[in-house]
Amino acid sequence: MAHKLKRLILYIVAGGLYYSGLLRLRAFVRRVILGRKDICVLGLHRVLSEEEASRTDSLAGMVMREATFARMLEFLTRNFRVVSMQTFLEGAENAWSDSRPWCLLTFDDGWRDNYTTAFPLLREFQVPATIFLVTGMIGTEEVFWVERLTEAWRNPMRRSGMESIIAEILPGQKEGPETRLEEFIECLKHRPADDRARLLERLLPPGQPSEPPSGVDGMMTWEEAAELRRHGVEMGAHTVTHPLLTYEEAATARQELRLSKKTLEEKLAVPVRAFAYPNGDFNDAVRKEVERAGFQCAFTTQRGWYRRGDDLFAVPRIMIHEKRVTGMNGEFSPAVFSLTLARWP
Repeated sequence: MAHKLKRLILYIVAGGLYYSGLLRLRAFVRRVILGRKDICVLGLHRVLSEEEASRTDSLAGMVMREATFARMLEFLTRNFRVVSMQTFLEGAENAWSDSRPWCLLTFDDGWRDNYTTAFPLLREFQVPATIFLVTGMIGTEEVFWVERLTEAWRNPMRRSGMESIIAEILPGQKEGPETRLEEFIECLKHRPADDRARLLERLLPPGQPSEPPSGVDGMMTWEEAAELRRHGVEMGAHTVTHPLLTYEEAATARQELRLSKKTLEEKLAVPVRAFAYPNGDFNDAVRKEVERAGFQCAFTTQRGWYRRGDDLFAVPRIMIHEKRVTGMNGEFSPAVFSLTLARWP
């Protein structure tokens, strides 16, 4: 009930600010009068059809529906200049003089739906994008541990065993089972990969019955990545195995960075300039390793707009998904989207 009330308040506030013109006035004052030279970087993960969204084991915060994505692209092309990674790196100093604010569109991980569902819409609206690939997953049948855990959790017979293990790690009661699972997943993210693997072996022991793969939670192939690159989609690195680098030994982090860059450059025969920190987590040591590995920039999940002159190895992004851009009717809302962008400039 409290959640629904908060959403209702959000819709009312967003609509009032947007349709009164106050959000546009605020943007005009910041951009023209105050001379704020900001670039909006958007971060997404997945774009799914209605049917695919009903079958995915990805968490809601990872997914945007195909119809929503199309309407968002339409809005962006009218109100922003959506730029490529090359333009972002080479021409950021000119962003302030454009008649529209600049926007850079990015995707994390390298899901196959980036190729099958998002890419046709990017071409239709002529919008450039950058995809950060987890190189060790591309071209394989592997599924991320979050999706495997979610799939098992949905099986009542498997959940009972999982709950006792989760209770060891997260004592106390929460609102409901879905909240409990998401809290546990977040906890697992912030552990070294070896430690997390040991826990996952207990939670997902081999030989237990599981549902057949849904077919929607796979990664793109190298051939698909190459085709995207030929059509102008920039490919960046997102490590080899997607560990949170701040929880790993320095040598492990260094290997993840350098091997992911090397693999991408060999497979796609193009220089790889951009990197995205898994889960957005970084510190000064990791940042320095990214620069030493030869990248020109790195992207976080810290909320905000990039301002000319800021650190190119700590570029903030506004991470978006279905609920951050849709209104009461479940469809794309310019008002909610505009408020989402305005909350962290």
